[in-house]
Amino acid sequence: MARNMAAVSDVIGFARQLRQTDSNGISDTIGLAFTNDALLDMTRELLNRNLDAAQTREWYADTTTTKPNTYAWPSMMFSLKTVEVDFQGGGGNNYQQAQIMDVANIQNSSFDWLRNNQSTQYPLIDNRGDTFELFPVPNTAITQGIRIFGFLTPTEYSAVGTTIGYPQSLDYRCLSARVASLDAMRHEEWNAAKGFEEEYQSRLQQIIKILAPGTQQPIRAEPLHLTGWNF
Repeated sequence: MARNMAAVSDVIGFARQLRQTDSNGISDTIGLAFTNDALLDMTRELLNRNLDAAQTREWYADTTTTKPNTYAWPSMMFSLKTVEVDFQGGGGNNYQQAQIMDVANIQNSSFDWLRNNQSTQYPLIDNRGDTFELFPVPNTAITQGIRIFGFLTPTEYSAVGTTIGYPQSLDYRCLSARVASLDAMRHEEWNAAKGFEEEYQSRLQQIIKILAPGTQQPIRAEPLHLTGWNF
């Protein structure tokens, strides 16, 4: 797949053209700040559509027997993919995928009951922002008993010469439209800001169409294989 090897300076340059201004209107400093905002916004938009728009990583944590059994999410994690738990030790096939529970929908049960009685074959986690609780509480502390798959927080651009990475490189002008919108908002030009935001969303939708299919394969009939994670 061909990619444009553009830099932040190209993003800012096109944003200036959209705004019909120069470095006096959008300086490198302001342009860099707005481009980093656009980077994070675009990454969030793509991840919200279940597209792998950021680097992925595995993190490990040791389980404890402490009640409540709470753990901190990795500091560099931007978005969660899934969590697996090993209650036996040894890793490998002993990891069981944990389901995210709805604390408002615990059927005829309580947190203490889940801590003591939830099946280790069907572990649960309760997401609490920067931490999560694991159910059930392990009977034995296991080294690297928790395996977390997640997306890394995007690295912000440090200078206008920084190269635009994938998938933003598919159309760096998408970032430019967002920068132009932010600049228009800075000057309280709301109609212009709305127009540039619509241009940003239009270009973003085109990027989504490119990323969503994955690899192109010959069309053939396949049965649906649905699980609880599809809903």
